[in-house]
Amino acid sequence: MKNVFHLILICLFLFISIFPINADETTVRFTDQTQAAKINFRHNNGASDHRYLPETMGSGCLFFDYDNDGNLDIFLVNSGKTCANPSKHRTNPDEMNVLYRNNGDGTFTDVTKHSGFEKNYGFGMGCISADYDNDGDADLYLTNYGSNQLYRNNGDGTFSDVTTQASVGDSRWSVSASFGDFNLDGYLDLYVVNYLDYQIETAHPCILEGVHIYCGPHEYPGAQDTLYQNNGDGTFTDVTKIAGVENEGKGLGVLFTDYNDDGKPDIFVANDAVEDFLYHNNGDGTFKDVAVSAGIAYNSEGRATASMGIANGDYDNDGLLDLFVTNFSLEVNSLFHNDGDGFYTMTTFETGLAEPSFSQLGFGTQFLDADNNGTLDLFVANGHVWDNVAEITPSLSYKQKCQFFANMEEGKFTDISETVGEFFTHPVVARGTAIADYDTDGDMDILISCCGGNPVLLRNDNQVNNNWLKIELVGNTSNRDGIGSKVIVRTGDITQIKEVTSGGSYASGSEFSLLFGLGTYSDMISIEVKWISGQLHKLNNISVNQVIRIEEIR
Repeated sequence: MKNVFHLILICLFLFISIFPINADETTVRFTDQTQAAKINFRHNNGASDHRYLPETMGSGCLFFDYDNDGNLDIFLVNSGKTCANPSKHRTNPDEMNVLYRNNGDGTFTDVTKHSGFEKNYGFGMGCISADYDNDGDADLYLTNYGSNQLYRNNGDGTFSDVTTQASVGDSRWSVSASFGDFNLDGYLDLYVVNYLDYQIETAHPCILEGVHIYCGPHEYPGAQDTLYQNNGDGTFTDVTKIAGVENEGKGLGVLFTDYNDDGKPDIFVANDAVEDFLYHNNGDGTFKDVAVSAGIAYNSEGRATASMGIANGDYDNDGLLDLFVTNFSLEVNSLFHNDGDGFYTMTTFETGLAEPSFSQLGFGTQFLDADNNGTLDLFVANGHVWDNVAEITPSLSYKQKCQFFANMEEGKFTDISETVGEFFTHPVVARGTAIADYDTDGDMDILISCCGGNPVLLRNDNQVNNNWLKIELVGNTSNRDGIGSKVIVRTGDITQIKEVTSGGSYASGSEFSLLFGLGTYSDMISIEVKWISGQLHKLNNISVNQVIRIEEIR
């Protein structure tokens, strides 16, 4: 009997060695709540036999609290029945952008009709939100194929279109945008990435192996991005040339982020099929592109990638913010490790993220700690841009499954998509992605927009009771949202850092509050806030499982 017992132990050990048990496979769970939440929006991408390129690129989504009731609301961007006339107003119900108010009980109500969004301009692409005028409520900026729009929140549940007065109606093909205070004056500036110089009148068909496909970025010249400086009086000034960010990239993603931790917001731009930009903030109102010397302009093979979305986070808890960029199918996504000396190293292969992404085409992406264990996991929204790609490459598909990668620590990720929820077994044409704790239960949920389809709201139903802490910043000297500020949370031997950012993930925006997973740690916590204004705020003896609202000292 003793020998039999020993044999059983040996067999069990060998089984575990060959097939390691992954705790995250049984603890991370997401449940599709779209219908239960009463979200019945459907994106209209205006698909036509012409295969105009804007038809396949949209659209974005947003979590923001527009009515200041403490519940995260949802904004969904529509594109339209056709992109052939981007200057025409969209007024048909099936072409409208939609605002959903969070009822606080897991459901949402469509409040678009009387909110000030009765007319949509252009062919919709993306959306971000921030309090650009520091009046205490969330405003809204929309990017379009056609003129962009800025909506000021009136504080009574309605918005006013102030695009003309604010001078931010960029008429080029804009996809993503990001708010950030690059000159540290307390007002949020705005960077808009423009994609291609693409005109319907001169658009030509693209044929690959006898198949009519949507053209790629190589067929058209890039469009110049725009940097708007906030004047502090409700208006903006185009400072693109003066600031040294004049370019003709092919931008799809952008993020203000202080990559070198010198207290000045820099700008990372993800470009399609040309080198990415990393604009170092010189501190005098100008920038210098250092992407090549920093090792982030190209992938590890020295090639430009079809960069789409951006995720920003410290995946290995070394105190430095890393960058993840989604790319085209048959090229792997790019995880750039911040080495802390002004340089990045691409670690996609070492971390296990290369092979799972090779056949996928990624758009929106987010770092999030799904099970609150103190390490950042990774979500990637996938979907091809060619609706007939299988005719060219049978191994690829237009609809693709989204992916969820569990952080196994020690710099490794594992694809656990098949075990985290039924949604991940169904292919979709995913584009924008946003995260927020929309049901206020202490974990991050996911919102996904789909080109020509229905959005998906995934509720985080993780199977563990790890502790957490959510931190909401309110700026005074800094901008009201605290964008650009960094928060450091220390729990025993573990230190986590997060930055308040606007935009990043493809054409979308997420909650500004920062949620830290604490695992089983339950002792008193210390918090350090590095405000973008330069102020340093320290708090000690903070208890777990609560929302902390930290206001900057005047």
